[in-house]
Amino acid sequence: MSKLAFVNQNKFLGSINYSFPLSKISWLKVGGPVDVLFRPKNLEDLSRFLFLAPHEVNIMPIGACSNLLVRDGGLSGVAVKLGGNFAEIELKDNQVKLGAGNFSSKVAVSLSQKGYDLSFLRTIPGTIGGAIAMNAGCYGNYIGDYVESIEGVNKSGKIIQVSKENLQFKYRSNILPKDLIITSVIVRPKIEKKSVIEKKMKEMLSKREETQPIKKATCGSTFKNPDGKSSRLMEDSINLKAWNLIDRAGLRGKKLGRAMVSDQHPNFLLNLGGATAQEMESLGEYIRKSVYKKYKVSLDWEVIRVGRK
Repeated sequence: MSKLAFVNQNKFLGSINYSFPLSKISWLKVGGPVDVLFRPKNLEDLSRFLFLAPHEVNIMPIGACSNLLVRDGGLSGVAVKLGGNFAEIELKDNQVKLGAGNFSSKVAVSLSQKGYDLSFLRTIPGTIGGAIAMNAGCYGNYIGDYVESIEGVNKSGKIIQVSKENLQFKYRSNILPKDLIITSVIVRPKIEKKSVIEKKMKEMLSKREETQPIKKATCGSTFKNPDGKSSRLMEDSINLKAWNLIDRAGLRGKKLGRAMVSDQHPNFLLNLGGATAQEMESLGEYIRKSVYKKYKVSLDWEVIRVGRK
């Protein structure tokens, strides 16, 4: 019997798609199919699904697929995508509960109306769940700085809470429990005047439009900044910014097939239309080797590469 035999539309309230081409939802517009795409109806539906899934089945949350490079061979097992039923925004005692399915930009705008400042999320693509998983941030702010606790469902279908102290947020990382699918987070934002927050968001959007290829098929920053691994105090060191190392290595505008290093922001890889995942990944590896050869600095992927080649 197939290990995916437990996947039966009659058992679950959410939607189930078989052999779903992830290129349809990938921000890079690449990637093969996943065996099963499951969009749970609610927390209980997700819990039941995970409880019934055999332990050997690979199950992966994909968020908005904004920071994933899915390889051409696709994904084995199940991709879980949380939608609108996991997009609650609930305020209580200067704390906010955010569903993991919320888009980060929507959260920033919605909370600004209430005088809560998470303005830095306005320019971060993807969902809150993805932002937590990678401790997303910009302009000196990281979502981990505001987290009080998270809630999620583990591979056994158990709903658990994890406090901030046990997550140990660092630059682009934390120690989330293995195989946990984040479903919500409690944050404590700063309080600020609505007009001040809106001004900050407007300035951030303007800066992003000037410096990033926001209308192209891209996952955003491809590599982590090497300075971030050393100290947050060093993150303003332009010499150790990934984009600057790539630029100084002469790779701005470099192409491989239909994949290209952005000539607007060298840490962004672009799909010019019709690129394969292999071309995107190979171009990224070429960048890593070139930068290391010239500067002896190893660039670590920020985009998560998954699936079969």
